[in-house]
Amino acid sequence: MMRAMLFAAVACASLAAAAPAAADDMAAIQALDDQFAAAAGRGDAAAVAAFYAPDATVLPPDGSVVTGPGIRSMFAGMVTQVTDLKLTATDVKRLSPDYIREIGVVTFTTRGDKPANVRGTYVVVWRKVDGAWKLWTDIYH
Repeated sequence: MMRAMLFAAVACASLAAAAPAAADDMAAIQALDDQFAAAAGRGDAAAVAAFYAPDATVLPPDGSVVTGPGIRSMFAGMVTQVTDLKLTATDVKRLSPDYIREIGVVTFTTRGDKPANVRGTYVVVWRKVDGAWKLWTDIYH
């Protein structure tokens, strides 16, 4: 009986401590999303690519798999084709001390003769690299 009460007390304390951490993770990830969007808005493909871990993988909707230097090349073409990029984290879950999974919504407007407003979704896994959060896996459509 005493063991069960102790377990319940520890479980409640752990849940109470996790709530602020989850809110902090959401705020931290949204801040990174905002910085990513700002870099894209400036047309700075190098700054966008710097958000990715060296061993990152991007899975764009065309079915390709993009890694390493290919990530910068991919964004070099994309940042010139969109404006008003907005990333909105809708669900952020800490998987471990070094990994966070984010689900979100992306909106932007295409450039060109017939601009279109686009809305999509994404899931990314952030990995802590040298103390900083970096995109490790990025899937969007």
